Amino acid sequence: MKVILLKDVKGVGRKFEEKQVADGYALNMLIPKKLAVSAGSAGAAQVAELKRQAESHKAIDEAKLKASLEKVSGQNLVIKIAANDQGYLFQKITREKIAELAGLEPEAIELHHPIKETGAYEIAVEVGEGKRTSFTLIVEKA
Repeated sequence: MKVILLKDVKGVGRKFEEKQVADGYALNMLIPKKLAVSAGSAGAAQVAELKRQAESHKAIDEAKLKASLEKVSGQNLVIKIAANDQGYLFQKITREKIAELAGLEPEAIELHHPIKETGAYEIAVEVGEGKRTSFTLIVEKA
């Protein structure tokens, strides 16, 4: 039976590919779990619409990411947080907190370990296919 995959399926194929699979596998596994639809005309039309929507969402997301990258590129972001007299923070700064401050997705922030001391840190940001930039995060005692 020919099916069009709605999600990546290990051992079968990637999203939106048309594949030939065993009838039982398609009817008992892929279609009931909404991993695929039949490759008939109704299924093909549904998948074409989903593909078009995915591409438009991707274009919108790329535009938002580009705007966010331009906003933080080369900037100095300052965060004031409680610390002791030696400069050690009472609460670590994670990539999620940095992403919230910079207006980016946490996955885009390259941070090997949480920040635990005051000072200036160069934060690398990578989004998509090779789009990289960086900004300086200045951690000050509150």
